[in-house]
Amino acid sequence: MAILRDVPGIQVTVQVAGNDAIEYEDPDASEGGETRDATCPTSIKYIECVDEAEFAIKLRVDDTYQWGHKNNALMTHLRLDGKSVSGIIVSQTARVNGTAIGINKGEYAYCTQTDRWLFRKFKFSAVDVVDDSNKSRVEKDVKIARHLGLIQVKVFRCIPLGTYRKPTPRSDFQQSDKLELAEKSLKGKAISHGTSFSSGQHTRTPNNRRVAYIDGYDKPIAMFQFHYRSREALKREMVIPRSPSPAPEPKCEIAQMSRAELERLARERLDQLQNDQSIKEERKPMVKNEVGGTIDLTEEIKRPIKSSRRVRVAPNEVIDLTDD
Repeated sequence: MAILRDVPGIQVTVQVAGNDAIEYEDPDASEGGETRDATCPTSIKYIECVDEAEFAIKLRVDDTYQWGHKNNALMTHLRLDGKSVSGIIVSQTARVNGTAIGINKGEYAYCTQTDRWLFRKFKFSAVDVVDDSNKSRVEKDVKIARHLGLIQVKVFRCIPLGTYRKPTPRSDFQQSDKLELAEKSLKGKAISHGTSFSSGQHTRTPNNRRVAYIDGYDKPIAMFQFHYRSREALKREMVIPRSPSPAPEPKCEIAQMSRAELERLARERLDQLQNDQSIKEERKPMVKNEVGGTIDLTEEIKRPIKSSRRVRVAPNEVIDLTDD
């Protein structure tokens, strides 16, 4: 869970499919994952999202936090992909064994078709990238993509003042949860998913709580940011290491071979050499002479071979032309 050294006792966690998400450090953040250029202590983490998985935001405050007055409480402002949704309030009067916990699992919405309230749970949805170069479409999608992939939780000190019945909204909620963006709007960002809502279940009219901000509406005491990505996108952004290449098969060293293996290899090599010699013997070129003899052309010629030529010049005289 994300914590801050400057604000001890406050912990924020994103739960994915009922389990605490594994948090990875921001590779571009300073040591400890905190940014000092923010207006308040800030934690930046990366988490892995799962397609169509529901998620929740959990705020945990333990007994190391200095509550101050007994009526003081903590509340969150929650933004998903740049859009504001209802937060949660945790008061010290609700502590159990020194720890107070609040969990935000979704958002209330009013359906004009059924004239009833719905509770829709948060979930992750894959982004469908389309090839659309229309200028107005790209400009609109750029604004959406600017905040896509970010869960932001701001924590404020407050004093609860009571509850009131949530008013009926003037417009109906958006039924579609399809996330479709033009490819050019992403500009090479490793964005894989966005946040959306489940279809929803009917519920009673929810209550809102009035609060007074102790430090001011625009002065949180802590901020937690979670960049959510698919596993492949986390690898592309170098947040987690890429899958290693298959290791090469180990080479067989002669020094590590047993005597039996060495003898076997020696026999195989000897058989190979003998087979090669037999093939050479069978392929020696042989030439047959005119009188039926056979001459081996592979043998060395030790002396020149003289041929006898005789010329008959007279009926009874023969001259031998082979004489020196």
